[in-house]
Amino acid sequence: MRSLEQPKDQPFRFAIPVEVSLDPTNSGFMIRRGEETVWVLPVSSKGALSLNLILSPYNLPDGAYIYVYDQERQIVRGAFTGESASGTGTLPVMPVPGDRLVLECHFPGTSIPPRAIGVNQVAHDFLGIFGMEETKDLYYGRGDNCEIDLNCSTNTNYLKASRSVVRLLVAGSELCTGVLVNNTGNEYKAYILTANHCIESQTHALNTIFVFNYRSPFCDGPDMTNMYTLTGSALKATNPEIDFTLVELNQFPSLVLRPYFSGWDITSSTPANTFTLHHPEGDVMKLSIDDNPPISSSYPVEGFVSSGFWRILRWEMGTTEKGSSGAPLFDQNGRLRGTLTGGAATCTDPSNDYYAKLTRMFTISSVPSAHLRPWLDPAATGATLVSGRDPYGYNLSRSDTIGGIPKTDPGTTDTYTSPGWGLSTGNNSDGLIRYAEYIPFSGTGEIAWLRLQVAASSYLSDADSVRFYIWGGGTQPGSVLATKRLRVNETRGGNVLEVDFGRTIKVTGPFYAGYSVFYRSPLNQPQPQFAVARSTPWPSSAQNTAYFHDGSSWRPFIQHPSYPMPVSLGIKAVMVENTVLNELEEPEQGMAELTVFPNPFNSEISFRLTERGVTETSLMIFDNTGRVVSAGEYRNIFPGVLTLELPGLAPGIYHYGLRADTVLYSGTLIKTETR
Repeated sequence: MRSLEQPKDQPFRFAIPVEVSLDPTNSGFMIRRGEETVWVLPVSSKGALSLNLILSPYNLPDGAYIYVYDQERQIVRGAFTGESASGTGTLPVMPVPGDRLVLECHFPGTSIPPRAIGVNQVAHDFLGIFGMEETKDLYYGRGDNCEIDLNCSTNTNYLKASRSVVRLLVAGSELCTGVLVNNTGNEYKAYILTANHCIESQTHALNTIFVFNYRSPFCDGPDMTNMYTLTGSALKATNPEIDFTLVELNQFPSLVLRPYFSGWDITSSTPANTFTLHHPEGDVMKLSIDDNPPISSSYPVEGFVSSGFWRILRWEMGTTEKGSSGAPLFDQNGRLRGTLTGGAATCTDPSNDYYAKLTRMFTISSVPSAHLRPWLDPAATGATLVSGRDPYGYNLSRSDTIGGIPKTDPGTTDTYTSPGWGLSTGNNSDGLIRYAEYIPFSGTGEIAWLRLQVAASSYLSDADSVRFYIWGGGTQPGSVLATKRLRVNETRGGNVLEVDFGRTIKVTGPFYAGYSVFYRSPLNQPQPQFAVARSTPWPSSAQNTAYFHDGSSWRPFIQHPSYPMPVSLGIKAVMVENTVLNELEEPEQGMAELTVFPNPFNSEISFRLTERGVTETSLMIFDNTGRVVSAGEYRNIFPGVLTLELPGLAPGIYHYGLRADTVLYSGTLIKTETR
């Protein structure tokens, strides 16, 4: 299997699935401990580079929970509860490294209910490798050398679209890519679009794991310590003639996953340029860019609808690979135009990739389960242009960022002088490694994530790490409310680091946020450093909000053994009132006509909308590479005329996206030579 050259228009097979029938009556062993019963099932498959399970039946009673872990307990999946499977009766579990794993199932009471738990598949990974020490994911770094990390770009169009892209682990043995896609209905639906050759059936949909935001933390960065996954989906529509499948997730993505539902365009227009975001061979998210329009084409293999594909003549940056199947093709406006079926593009010759056209997915059939219109336009609006949707945009628009360090303070830290060593907010010769910042929150709310001003970041070992904490309030940090570990190599000095805890943390008053540093080498010599910035000293000791732990108790920074001063640490909490999804506006039934004049233009361009009142307007203009050349937000402009002066803009073809409250308009502009 390793020797086979897998084609791009097939899912990327990484494991051999083996059907089994293992349950507490025929496998493993039982431990009765106190008021619970534990079923332990060791599983091995000689030579496997990783193993994964599909648990079925899966009907855990209240109070039951399970873990899956490798032999060394370095990678632990879970705890999973009855709610993890959303009532579907089956639960696929992410792989763990090596050729041995352990399933550990805890049940309340002295017995296990019949058909509560079982294993119906074990998958033997023949391709996965662990690269760097403690690499989190088996497929990190497998993409070819011309692939470009998403975070090597600062283009807001690409970064927003990336929040809609997911990695698929299908039926324990295959890897693909998919995209969250918006619809015209007035309720939230977590639809994911991918290729039919990735998910062909309801069984595949049910046993697919969806991995969100799997990316390097910065350009050419390392693998991630933490990944967020949702398991299982329901098949809604699929069609092999145009190679698409639409599924709905069994669980709606939470706020900490920061989901974005891509808008789409099913007009007859050809994109001016395109980009794709994908997971080649299951690697972290990569970006590929084509500066030119794609060509309408047929797929060069029999069995597909005629003229149903966009052909990418040549990628200017990046390429696609096996595992990229199902990846979205976005146009210059960041709207979805198709999904990857296959093609010949490689790093050596990045030419001739084929994306199934979204517009044909709407019209290829009248059977609801074989085309997209009933699902993506359930309100029957006839819309051909639909904007993207941030389901938690309202919640975040009402968020508050709370912390003691002023916005204008860039922060600093203190370097010990010899014979001392270290930093005042890192690990140092005073033996300090743990720090906390008082967050003066009042009322009731939820912590979405922390923002930390990282002053320094370096490491010797990939095992060097930082653990972040939320503690209860009081005169000093109290009980731990949440914790999360990251490797030091996932952070960078001089940057703002955002840290979430896999969920929002409800609080009803003040709390503390902070961190503890860990280095594998003994702390008896000058060390690499992770340190958060501290503020300029406050004039009064009463203004101090920073604390350190001296090994026995918490103390205010004014008692620091080497740098006593009243300061605040560069740690802020992003607070939201709640994570309840706001109600959606009813979809627009008709769009007032937008007039753009003069077009072509040489120095200024105007936008007229006269048939409706608009409270909030945003206007963005892009060049042919997708780069934003002008952006602005306006209030109470329409009905009326919005005029934009662009005398310094180079002659050429540009594109605009104008949002008038909930309605999005787009089109092409031509800038001529100034005479």
